[in-house]
Amino acid sequence: MMARLALSLLAAALMGLLAIGCLRWRHAGVPGTRLWLGSLAAGMGLGLSSVAFFLWIAVAGAPSAAFPVAELAVLLLLAGLAAHVRRGRVATPPTPDGDGSAPPHPLLLIAVWLSLGCAMVAFIAHAASNPQGGWDAWMTWNMHARAIVRGGAHWREVLAGLPTWSHPDYPLLVPTSVARIWTYLGRETPFGPASVAMAFTFATVGLLYASLSIVRSSTQGCLAALVLLSTKFFILHGTSQYADVPFAFFMLATVALLVLAQVWSDERPRFLLLAGAAAGLAAWTKNEGLLLLPAVLLAYGWTIAANGRAVLLRDARAFAIGLVPVLVMVAWFKLLVTSSNDLMADQGLRQTAARLLEGGRYVQVLAGLARGALDVSGQGLLALLLLVYWFCAGPAPAGPWRVGARMAARALALVLLGYVLVLLTAPGPLLATNIRSINRLLLQLWPSALFAYFLRLRTAEEAALSGWPSRGAHPAPTAASPSPTSSEAS
Repeated sequence: MMARLALSLLAAALMGLLAIGCLRWRHAGVPGTRLWLGSLAAGMGLGLSSVAFFLWIAVAGAPSAAFPVAELAVLLLLAGLAAHVRRGRVATPPTPDGDGSAPPHPLLLIAVWLSLGCAMVAFIAHAASNPQGGWDAWMTWNMHARAIVRGGAHWREVLAGLPTWSHPDYPLLVPTSVARIWTYLGRETPFGPASVAMAFTFATVGLLYASLSIVRSSTQGCLAALVLLSTKFFILHGTSQYADVPFAFFMLATVALLVLAQVWSDERPRFLLLAGAAAGLAAWTKNEGLLLLPAVLLAYGWTIAANGRAVLLRDARAFAIGLVPVLVMVAWFKLLVTSSNDLMADQGLRQTAARLLEGGRYVQVLAGLARGALDVSGQGLLALLLLVYWFCAGPAPAGPWRVGARMAARALALVLLGYVLVLLTAPGPLLATNIRSINRLLLQLWPSALFAYFLRLRTAEEAALSGWPSRGAHPAPTAASPSPTSSEAS
């Protein structure tokens, strides 16, 4: 069984890696790239494989043992396409000098590795003591996976017929990922949802570290990873098998890819296409993705509006190429499995206006936000440490990372504003329940908020906080400087 489990996860990661490879992205050996590719491929691969599985059951009619064979054919096709693209590349130029080339202090690396080990032990121990996950896992996400597997050719009717409290209209990335693994294994087992949860949890950590290492410095990446690994709520909630951590991964991927598009202008269309795909997969993970999408588009357009209309249109086209196929599939699912959404019920103009005028709702939501912030930040300790570090390090020098930090902060602020509006207008019976889940909403933003925070600050080498040697580090490549891949054929 474990061999089949490993095979299913490996096939998903390969799908993500080969899909990225088909874009002919040329990383030129930049430090942190391998981990970045691996982390992105792990999460994107699980997302793409869930799409493939959904298309299979939507067209073929039911999960079956033939699916792994069909997925292998898709992998071979992607491998052939990636190999064809690779043959058109010229020799890789030397690695560019950047802050990421300066290795972090050995003690910092030891701290990160120890934190990673402790987080993995805590994750496995907590998952072993709660093999079925948390309340929402068996009530929603894993129940939907069971409905798909057990429903067979009638999975649509079974899924649509679930009780309203199970939210049959919720997107299917997590359930189809679990059902896909169970199809590989030939039976249901708690290892399926637990392995998906673990993959997304630690892929998020790896993506945060690697993205900051590429754009700023390895030291900055280590510090961000250390904070995320020290966030007890993030690690333990990852074991719950909910969709919040997978959604946090796709939110971070979207934001990080948009920032990387500003750093390497030659790779801009590829990063934007991947960002669109990540945003689409976020919508395929949770309904909150439908808030993330306009927030990201508004923040990105607002930030680069000075570049002119032609640049905006070109960027929008690349983003849409990655986004639209997944978004069409999300709409298709909503049509296939019609079910009312409790948040959208009783949302007439009169009812919504009346709720917005209730002062007590604002007090309740603000109190919930304060409690949620304490849960995420370790009762305020992590927030205090980050505040102290802000005053010690100071703002980063001018560069594309500052533009990226501004864009990321605007996107997160818009998403948070959307969450608050949804809470304020929620029907009365749902308000108390939704307020109790605010800590999960804030957790979705936490990895991306850490990315924007460390992006905006000077690195330890720039601030000379501890006398750590810079070891020949130079400013990271900017959009205005020669691109690391400018010598390659387009």
